[in-house]
Amino acid sequence: MLVPGLYQFFHRQVQDGFGTQGVGEPAAVDYVSDLLTRFTQIRTFHAIRNASGEPVTSIAGLLAERRRTQGWDNARVDRPREALIVRHIGEYSLFMSGLFRDRLTARGQLGYYLDQGRSAFWHCASFESDPARIRLFRYLYGTFDRVSAALDHMRRIQLPLTPANAPVSPLAALWRARQPAAPPCIPPRALW
Repeated sequence: MLVPGLYQFFHRQVQDGFGTQGVGEPAAVDYVSDLLTRFTQIRTFHAIRNASGEPVTSIAGLLAERRRTQGWDNARVDRPREALIVRHIGEYSLFMSGLFRDRLTARGQLGYYLDQGRSAFWHCASFESDPARIRLFRYLYGTFDRVSAALDHMRRIQLPLTPANAPVSPLAALWRARQPAAPPCIPPRALW
């Protein structure tokens, strides 16, 4: 029996879920599928590190890191790092607002994540020279709320985290199986 890879798994789920929600642009489906695949690794999820080498784990922290790349705090301007951080803000915001919408809503942060994600993808386009990437980032900017809602819908319908008849979600089990040992400050269950 041939078992699809993680990217193929997410691609099929995103393609089906986004298609039913009217945001099935092929480039966006490919991009979000890749994002979900990459974010199954904690080191990618927390890829941005501060000057001390610690992972930046919040939008506010990512924005502070971006300011440093722009020459604030007497640091030198670093456009490539700024582009990396801006893209990460967009991806992190999309991931969190799509897959953990209930948590952000309960904390009163959903609107903030949606605003930051939209803004980040707008700025991502300004760092690009490839017309296809510019179109993709402009598309994600213009449809960010809908793409995030489609991810939320997909998670609820296609990949429920707590199926009624199963003690452990298949998606949660898949996530845990692909993770290295969690650092002591992040309990593995805290992600779900």
